[in-house]
Amino acid sequence: MNHRGTRYRPPALAAVLLLLIGTLVGCTRQEHPQWRDGVLAAVPYWNFGTAGLAGQTGRIDTYSPWVYGIAADGTVVPQHPGADTAALRSRPPGTRYVPTVANALDGTFSYGPVSRVLHDPAARARHVRSLIALAQAPHVSGIDLDYEDLRAGDRAAFTALVRQVAAALHARGRTLSVDLFAKDSAAGYAPRNVAQDYPRLGRAVDQVRLMAYDYHWETSGPGPISPTPWVRRVVRYATATIGAGKLVLGMSLSGYDWVGHRGTDRSAAALERAATDRHVPVRWDAAAQAPWYRYRDAQGRRHEVWFENDRSVAAKLALARSAHLAGVFFWLNEGAADGAIWRAAARGGG
Repeated sequence: MNHRGTRYRPPALAAVLLLLIGTLVGCTRQEHPQWRDGVLAAVPYWNFGTAGLAGQTGRIDTYSPWVYGIAADGTVVPQHPGADTAALRSRPPGTRYVPTVANALDGTFSYGPVSRVLHDPAARARHVRSLIALAQAPHVSGIDLDYEDLRAGDRAAFTALVRQVAAALHARGRTLSVDLFAKDSAAGYAPRNVAQDYPRLGRAVDQVRLMAYDYHWETSGPGPISPTPWVRRVVRYATATIGAGKLVLGMSLSGYDWVGHRGTDRSAAALERAATDRHVPVRWDAAAQAPWYRYRDAQGRRHEVWFENDRSVAAKLALARSAHLAGVFFWLNEGAADGAIWRAAARGGG
């Protein structure tokens, strides 16, 4: 998924989403699906070959490739030529298939197409028909919507669209999930938070994927990506407005290497390897429950790095369990999750 953080920042590519304890089964028109233990893996089209899911086949039962976008006329299309075919080829054996549709093409978000879908009846009708057609393919079990950077004035139209799509998919025995930015109040941190009506969206869909990361981002200056005290506030608000049974908590398995206020987004595994290669000790922030370190490069510039590791992930897994959430998901920018993180996930944070 091309996920963004909860505060203002420029677009960034997202990657692997791993949903722990949250597979949809048995949806009908009259009832929402039930959940069972499992892992949902969502991988962007550029990472199909390097996500490392083959080694985790026993833990994955649902696959959500971040592969579809919205064309100018509102129809659903592959984000990149051949990406849909590649997604099917990369599907782990024995998994359910729930592709993600985003307002993006070639990995770049765009407001124009989703705005037309929300406010032009003809484009909206084409979009809904296109989603239904995708969902009715025999290999598809449901659809995930990742519509980002909406305006505050889109709130009612976005809610109406999600309700319409949910009703259409439920009538056909398919599920619908929606990806939402994290916030700890109704207004949130930006207009895109206002556009997402937590209570009404939560009632309409089968699953809400909460993107609780990028508390600090590329241009914010250094700091923890997903500090546990903030995540706890986010979970408290989301649980009160959506309900724990539909909520899955998002964690970024990535981080940033900052020089001043300019950060470079890299996978958590790569940042941890870099510390080892530079013989730099990784420190632990007890308040944020997050790892970090500093170093100087060959030009003498001071870097500060924050990321996630098995210990920080375990802390948030424990938080999700204590809140009785439906599950958690992970995302990476590139490559595969570190083995220690998989082991932490298998333990459920315990």
